[in-house]
Amino acid sequence: MRVALVTVYAHPGCTLKDVAGGYGTVFEVGDSWRARLLERAKSRVADLPSLALGYLAAQLTRAGHTVSVHEARGVDTVPAVDAAVILSSMVDADAERELARDLGRRGVRTFVVGAFASARPAFYADHADVVVVGEPEALGAGLLDAPDGVVEAGDVADLDALPFPDWSAFEVPRFRYAFLGFRSATLPIGSARGCAYGCGYCPWRVTARFRERDPDRVGAEVAHQVRRHGARGFAFRDPLFNLDRDRVLALAEVLRPQRVRFSAEMRADRLDEEVLGALAEAGLRSLEIGVESIDRGLLTREKRRPPDAEQIEAAVRLAQRLGVRVICNFILGLPDDDEATMRATIAWARRLDSFAVQFTIATPYPGTTLEARVKRLPLAPSQHTGFRPTFRHASLSSERLTALREHAYVQHYFRPRYGLRFLRHAIPAVLEDVIDLRAR
Repeated sequence: MRVALVTVYAHPGCTLKDVAGGYGTVFEVGDSWRARLLERAKSRVADLPSLALGYLAAQLTRAGHTVSVHEARGVDTVPAVDAAVILSSMVDADAERELARDLGRRGVRTFVVGAFASARPAFYADHADVVVVGEPEALGAGLLDAPDGVVEAGDVADLDALPFPDWSAFEVPRFRYAFLGFRSATLPIGSARGCAYGCGYCPWRVTARFRERDPDRVGAEVAHQVRRHGARGFAFRDPLFNLDRDRVLALAEVLRPQRVRFSAEMRADRLDEEVLGALAEAGLRSLEIGVESIDRGLLTREKRRPPDAEQIEAAVRLAQRLGVRVICNFILGLPDDDEATMRATIAWARRLDSFAVQFTIATPYPGTTLEARVKRLPLAPSQHTGFRPTFRHASLSSERLTALREHAYVQHYFRPRYGLRFLRHAIPAVLEDVIDLRAR
């Protein structure tokens, strides 16, 4: 059977699908020339495929099906196939649903998988033949034999039992994560799914239960992708990479001899000099940490167990000393936030002086406790980009909140001190990339 794996892109800006629990984001800063410049720069930072589609490609190919991969952008269409698996997201949900309907009219059997389909299967049910709730890899090639309607897949009990993702049908040379290299191919990889914590605003806690892979199996996957595709960068898509200290040290041990570069998202309070040193030696070049807000009490009320400010500051300093580029993630506009708190958070971001920052706006994703606390604005799912207001805030208008978002980005990046920080990290990254390519 000819099977198309399809990702839909309907927004003109930088859209990332495998983030926000799989609901996706569309990067937005503002309307000024500085904001537009940052949006354009962001579009050049990351271009990575979905891990779920990589796993499905492996399972379907093993079963003897012919797999092709397509990105539907605007008027683009999918060529003649027997079946199409459409990756759902919140940010492109409307376009995904319409594509499923259009393909069905052409006689293509359509399947919708992913986070938003799992959370809101009824949204797609009248437009697609099959809507999968749960992890499609749990069905594997059996997905194609599923009956019409909403199908409960459950989740993958043993992540190590999955075949390695098959990227043969994807444009691997195109994939990149600039913080790992500007010219070398980067592929996504997962060593864990879900999150063991319960932050009330975070979609990762509701889209997948927490599971970890064996470090040796992860190391074997890295070696396989290096041999098969020449990848030199690996972006770990784990929402929580460093829960188990011993496992992290074991991962560093299996990655070190492979001479690759990798990125990961970690909690600052589970990092120390030994762990960060081992990871940096093994190839860690980019580290994301969730800072969120300067107000620890505000975060606690959102069911987060926030690291201490001192732990965050120490982790940032240590990582930078080791040559690891740090991305600090912040969230603006939680229900108990106000302008004073947000301005204090923005000022703290400048003092932390990390290599990069992200300021999202609190979004009531399906299944989160935040969703139950707020009154949504009358917006289509595709307007929930992660960077714009989507509920009525008690003390801030939508216009003021978006103005603070732009202020946060401009204040961080358009500083002479940041320019020096960027050069200190970017120049070694370029040199490492060039040296690595010549060595190959």
